[in-house]
Amino acid sequence: MPSPAATTRAAWPRQAAAAVRDLRGGMRLAMDGVKLGIDRMEAAHDRLARVQPPPLGARIAAPRSGWGATLYYGLRGTTGLAGGAMDLALASLQATLADPHREREPDEPSPRREALLALLNALAGDHLHRSDNPLAIRTCLQRSGDTPTPRVLVLAHDLGLDPLHWRRHGAGHAQALAAAFDCTPLHAHYSSGRPVAAVGRELASELQAVLSHWPQPLQGVVLVGHGMGGLVLRSALHQAGRSGMAWPARVRQLVCLGTPHGGADPRQVAAWLARLGGGHAAGLLPARLPRRRSAGIDDFIAGRVLAADPRAGVAPPGAGAQLPPTVRVHAIAGAVGDGGGDSLVSVASALDRAGSMREDPGLADEHRWVAQGVDHMGLLASDAVFRKMRQWLSA
Repeated sequence: MPSPAATTRAAWPRQAAAAVRDLRGGMRLAMDGVKLGIDRMEAAHDRLARVQPPPLGARIAAPRSGWGATLYYGLRGTTGLAGGAMDLALASLQATLADPHREREPDEPSPRREALLALLNALAGDHLHRSDNPLAIRTCLQRSGDTPTPRVLVLAHDLGLDPLHWRRHGAGHAQALAAAFDCTPLHAHYSSGRPVAAVGRELASELQAVLSHWPQPLQGVVLVGHGMGGLVLRSALHQAGRSGMAWPARVRQLVCLGTPHGGADPRQVAAWLARLGGGHAAGLLPARLPRRRSAGIDDFIAGRVLAADPRAGVAPPGAGAQLPPTVRVHAIAGAVGDGGGDSLVSVASALDRAGSMREDPGLADEHRWVAQGVDHMGLLASDAVFRKMRQWLSA
């Protein structure tokens, strides 16, 4: 058996390579900030050039001609070259440290890093994705357990969270449900700042690839989504069905925990992200990005699961999203304080009282339930919530 010191030495290159990758992402964000600063400086210059009469009687040339154009072109070119050179140098170091010829055990993810990364992606996931930033979370599935079983449990996390939150304090619904029904958990990891429809499309493809090559004959698939995760799973089911994928036919039940089917209050969403540490995460982003909501946050507030129709503008909540007729849908809401909601999503929204899922066949009154005294995060660890899910899934 290798000594702890040997294990630490073997793990160090991979950990260092991951740190360099994160540094590359931070450096790209810094360059994005510099570019935004140049844009703001050019806009201020342009406004000053339009002032009449000119300041101090001296005419100022517009920034898009003459020396102004040369200046801003040079600043942008220099920024691009400097950023590219630093990224190339760091990428070379990362490649050197991440030696693909050395066999190592996979490292356990750092909860602190994963939490910060999840928040960064919630706030600016669409920007990170468009700019191909190394800090962008790519949609993927993470399997728990060594031996695959015929039953599969797919879990999708909430806005600003990550798969580690399903295992709060070393336990949670993933392990409990896996033990109760002898199923293999698959954790969906995605950027919650990207559009729900885009994530749903990617998750549908990931599930098709994984489940079509499952080592055991599949006997059934159960989906559980927390908050935004429920929207993502609904979107994935709809888009997989439209694309003729096979895996939706294996899905028997979908459980949504505190999912904003009818949308959420923007003020409560802002407070939720602040409680998670969104202020610290926003401080790492270029100045203008935290002032605008990411596409994922907009979809969460609207309860939107599909992309906007370019002819009609923004898609209404739940518009056109259909689930297979074989899927039974369950909704659980948390209620604290005055009983109106779980501090993030109202009971009416979580139970779809407004009927945003009216085109879905499975959500009936007997499949709606309120967990009294349980807040939004508490839905992940409540014994009462687990007992209700076990009752539903046993039927």
